[in-house]
Amino acid sequence: MTDIFDKKKRSEIMSKIHQPTKLEMHVHEWLTKEGIPHRMYPKIEGRPDIEILGKDGKPIYIFIDGCFWHCCPIHYRRPKSNVEFWIKHIEESNRRREEKRKKLPYRWIRVWEHDVKNGKFREIIKNLLR
Repeated sequence: MTDIFDKKKRSEIMSKIHQPTKLEMHVHEWLTKEGIPHRMYPKIEGRPDIEILGKDGKPIYIFIDGCFWHCCPIHYRRPKSNVEFWIKHIEESNRRREEKRKKLPYRWIRVWEHDVKNGKFREIIKNLLR
């Protein structure tokens, strides 16, 4: 069966679909358990994962980034096969995303996958609220 949308329109439609990751759900569940008011997937530029209010009452946005897909400086290792593909689709796109994030007009932090897995994200978030 052929698609009724062209490739560009299908990409736009699919980009609006978001399934929470296990990492995002873990942080969300902890925030809920701790009674920390937050909002998942606020619809603002940059598409952060979570919005919380800082101690000054202004929002702080949290990006929960996977170590592989977001090129964690500690854990990212480029696969040895298909090197050009990984450079183009992962590393270059991450550089472009980081440049855009630097220009975002709001306060934001990144929580790495390893921070969620080792529980350090709790300390990171609690420090934002002090």
